[in-house]
Formats: sequence, structure tokens, C-alpha cells
Amino acid sequence: MSPPSSAPTGAGLCPTCRHRRLVGNRKGSLFTLCRRSEEDRRYPRYPPLPVLRCDGYEERADGCEERKEDSGELS
Repeated sequence: MSPPSSAPTGAGLCPTCRHRRLVGNRKGSLFTLCRRSEEDRRYPRYPPLPVLRCDGYEERADGCEERKEDSGELS
């Protein structure tokens, strides 16, 4: 799928990708985990941001950025 023409700035495509998972540590830092990496080694587990082009990009169903409290993986 092609990225939207109005791709968000800052972290690039990841905030609106359905394969993104926010992972937090005990110090409060947040990291972008690419869940595509679980099945395909071509995708880095923690991609360097911003990601501006990605063959695995799929827009989230709601089209919105994942919020911190939605991830379920934060400490």
C-alpha cells in the first residue's frame, strides 16, 4: 500500500501504520516496535526514525496515531 500523501512529520509513517507498537521502558522512554519484524527479517525491529518510505506500510484502520495508553505494552 502506498503511504498517504499527507504523511505525518516527525516519526514519518510509523505513527499511522497498523504494524507499529509503542514500547516503553521503566525510565519513561518510548520506542517504536515494527511488528512486521516478527515474521519478516527485512523489517528492523526498532527502525531508525523517521521512516519516510516502507514497503510494509499499511495505514491503521482508524487512520490515527496510536496513543500511549492503547499499546498495552508500556510499563
